[in-house]
Amino acid sequence: MKYASIGYGIAAAFVVASAGYATSATAEDLVRIATASTSVAHGPLPLSMADPSIFGNNGIRIEVTNLNGQSANCIAALLSESVELCQVGTPTGTDAIAEGAKLKAVAVVTGPINEIFISKKAAEASGVSPDAPVEERIKALKGLNLVTAAPGTAHYLTLAATLEKGGFTMDDVRYRTLGDVTAMIESIRAGQIDGALWTIGSLAPLLMDDSGVRWISMARGDIDEFKTLPYVTVYARADWVDANQDLVERLHKSYADAIQQLKTEPERTSKVFKDAFFPNLDQALWDDGFNMARQAYLDGAKTTAAAWQQSLDMQVKGTGKNYEAASFEAIVIPAARAE
Repeated sequence: MKYASIGYGIAAAFVVASAGYATSATAEDLVRIATASTSVAHGPLPLSMADPSIFGNNGIRIEVTNLNGQSANCIAALLSESVELCQVGTPTGTDAIAEGAKLKAVAVVTGPINEIFISKKAAEASGVSPDAPVEERIKALKGLNLVTAAPGTAHYLTLAATLEKGGFTMDDVRYRTLGDVTAMIESIRAGQIDGALWTIGSLAPLLMDDSGVRWISMARGDIDEFKTLPYVTVYARADWVDANQDLVERLHKSYADAIQQLKTEPERTSKVFKDAFFPNLDQALWDDGFNMARQAYLDGAKTTAAAWQQSLDMQVKGTGKNYEAASFEAIVIPAARAE
């Protein structure tokens, strides 16, 4: 299994990497968490890092390692027992399960967190308004030079599903892989590409100089079918979940509490979050990304069986793998199940 093979190699590094992220609480239970990101897309966890009382109120002290986008290392750390939890894109975990990893989903924190930006030039050439029905905006993507993450990732699968809703496929756009946000922005500005699908807020600088247009936003709910897709999930080893059921319940509650605060106390949580992680970011850019992300956080850190299956169905189309082992009933703990 590819995740396990690299897990032991990074175990020692976690001791050093996580040291700066330990929260200063006096709770009895220490839980080590690896996260693929501390961006607004993963918001409940970084908010809790900045405000230890969120987990502390549930008797938990967290120690967090930010892997800066290295999602495979998150699963590897989990399987090597370097951490107890891995917060990562949902498909990364279900893909590991399909390959044999024994994992459970203990919290599902974020719904769709991506959006499509296209250049102002491409938008004008399409003859379609940014406010037109989403079906028209999707059809306007045909033939464009678009970039996003690699095949099989949540971003790629979302782009493919978006195009499918318009009646065409990835073959109907000029797609290539690009994961460098700065390169995306500059390429759009220079006319080297027409647009990109990426995490909410990342491409907002294009709005600041009027060089780009927010064309379709999944977080905003532009596509009804995607509104509840589980995008970011917190995974744990199945045997650890079985052995720590009370702690797991309190962990789930902590994530749910963080989401509630993000949704009901936007001014306070925005300041706490930004001051801790993005103190030098332009306030307008921060506000744009934070306000978009708040719409994507899933109430109660829960997802439905239908939404989970929809995500798996998208993966099947993208990878052709068998995801029966990653079914909702088999993987999602009861506390994280919504009706």
